[in-house]
Amino acid sequence: MASRISLDKCRVGDTGKITELGTKDRTILGKLMSLGIVPGVRVRLLRRGPGFLVQAGHTKVALDQRFAAHIILEINRR
Repeated sequence: MASRISLDKCRVGDTGKITELGTKDRTILGKLMSLGIVPGVRVRLLRRGPGFLVQAGHTKVALDQRFAAHIILEINRR
Protein backbone atom coordinates (compact mmCIF):
# COMPACT_ATOMS: atom_id res chain seq x y z
CA MET A 1 0.00 0.00 0.00
CA ALA A 2 1.46 3.37 -1.05
CA SER A 3 1.38 6.31 1.31
CA ARG A 4 2.55 9.92 1.15
CA ILE A 5 4.92 11.07 3.86
CA SER A 6 7.50 13.80 4.36
CA LEU A 7 11.13 12.75 4.29
CA ASP A 8 11.67 13.78 7.91
CA LYS A 9 9.05 11.19 8.97
CA CYS A 10 10.63 8.31 7.00
CA ARG A 11 12.62 5.44 8.46
CA VAL A 12 16.16 4.60 7.40
CA GLY A 13 15.93 2.37 4.33
CA ASP A 14 12.63 3.79 3.09
CA THR A 15 12.60 4.35 -0.66
CA GLY A 16 10.10 6.45 -2.52
CA LYS A 17 9.36 8.80 -5.36
CA ILE A 18 9.25 12.53 -4.68
CA THR A 19 5.70 13.66 -5.44
CA GLU A 20 5.99 17.29 -4.40
CA LEU A 21 8.09 19.91 -2.67
CA GLY A 22 5.74 21.21 0.00
CA THR A 23 6.81 24.84 0.17
CA LYS A 24 6.50 28.05 -1.80
CA ASP A 25 9.71 29.48 -0.28
CA ARG A 26 11.90 30.21 -3.31
CA THR A 27 15.12 29.87 -1.30
CA ILE A 28 14.24 26.34 -0.15
CA LEU A 29 12.92 25.34 -3.59
CA GLY A 30 16.04 26.67 -5.30
CA LYS A 31 18.36 24.80 -2.95
CA LEU A 32 16.49 21.49 -3.30
CA MET A 33 16.26 21.80 -7.08
CA SER A 34 19.98 22.63 -7.37
CA LEU A 35 20.69 19.36 -5.52
CA GLY A 36 18.51 17.36 -7.93
CA ILE A 37 15.70 16.94 -5.40
CA VAL A 38 12.70 17.41 -7.68
CA PRO A 39 9.33 15.70 -8.19
CA GLY A 40 9.64 12.36 -9.99
CA VAL A 41 13.06 11.45 -8.57
CA ARG A 42 13.35 8.24 -6.53
CA VAL A 43 15.25 8.62 -3.27
CA ARG A 44 16.31 6.34 -0.42
CA LEU A 45 16.88 7.51 3.15
CA LEU A 46 20.33 6.34 4.27
CA ARG A 47 20.69 8.17 7.60
CA ARG A 48 18.59 10.32 9.95
CA GLY A 49 21.19 11.85 12.21
CA PRO A 50 22.85 14.19 12.67
CA GLY A 51 21.34 15.23 9.30
CA PHE A 52 19.25 13.41 6.71
CA LEU A 53 21.36 11.60 4.11
CA VAL A 54 19.48 10.54 0.98
CA GLN A 55 20.56 8.80 -2.17
CA ALA A 56 19.07 10.02 -5.44
CA GLY A 57 20.44 7.93 -8.30
CA HIS A 58 24.22 7.85 -7.90
CA THR A 59 24.26 11.02 -5.79
CA LYS A 60 24.14 11.29 -2.01
CA VAL A 61 22.70 14.49 -0.56
CA ALA A 62 22.80 15.68 3.06
CA LEU A 63 19.87 17.79 4.26
CA ASP A 64 18.84 19.30 7.55
CA GLN A 65 15.39 18.78 9.05
CA ARG A 66 14.10 22.12 7.75
CA PHE A 67 14.62 20.94 4.15
CA ALA A 68 13.61 17.30 4.72
CA ALA A 69 10.21 18.37 6.05
CA HIS A 70 9.29 19.85 2.64
CA ILE A 71 10.10 16.74 0.59
CA ILE A 72 6.94 14.66 0.14
CA LEU A 73 7.45 11.05 -0.94
CA GLU A 74 5.17 8.27 -2.08
CA ILE A 75 6.47 5.12 -0.42
CA ASN A 76 5.36 1.50 -0.24
CA ARG A 77 5.44 -0.09 3.20
CA ARG A 78 4.37 -3.58 4.10
